[in-house]
Amino acid sequence: MNLKLKISCLILGVLCMSTLGAQTSNENQKPSSFYGISVQAYPAGIIATANLERYISENTSLLFRIGANFTDRQDFSSENDAEEGEGFGGGFGYRKHFPLKTGEVVAGINIDIWNLWIDWRDGVGTTNERSGRTYILVLQPWLEAGYFLPIKNTSAQIGLTLGFGREINVITNGDEVAQDWIASASLHYKFRL
Repeated sequence: MNLKLKISCLILGVLCMSTLGAQTSNENQKPSSFYGISVQAYPAGIIATANLERYISENTSLLFRIGANFTDRQDFSSENDAEEGEGFGGGFGYRKHFPLKTGEVVAGINIDIWNLWIDWRDGVGTTNERSGRTYILVLQPWLEAGYFLPIKNTSAQIGLTLGFGREINVITNGDEVAQDWIASASLHYKFRL
């Protein structure tokens, strides 16, 4: 296993350990945890995650995510004619919750780390056509806002959030591939055990 992959696995392990450490509670707060899944769609791909949301006060929570990122950048890349790939990673977020009617508005800030392997092609259809595979470690800070509704007669909620952030290739092993601003929409399902 190369050093870059070891560093990536270490970072992911720290995120998982943070999840376990977030399980402590304070009797004066409204401690609860929600488990769930989400699908985050952005113009060049889809991110599927398993989530843990831990309330640290009545209207504040920490969000931990782990999952997979699938990308098909089509012609969005300024570096190559075509880029597709996939990988794994996770993230950490901080959310504020504001009750509104039967549900709640959420606003948050997140930071994700993704290990991605990108297959790229450049000069497609020309005599100078090139292709290759690049590994990238992507740091992705982003903001989110959305609305969650409780599902009647359950402890579950469903939500829709919109996000905006930036993809930053902090490690690149191979030829350059795209990094850019990113907008997304996420569908969430979360429940209490």
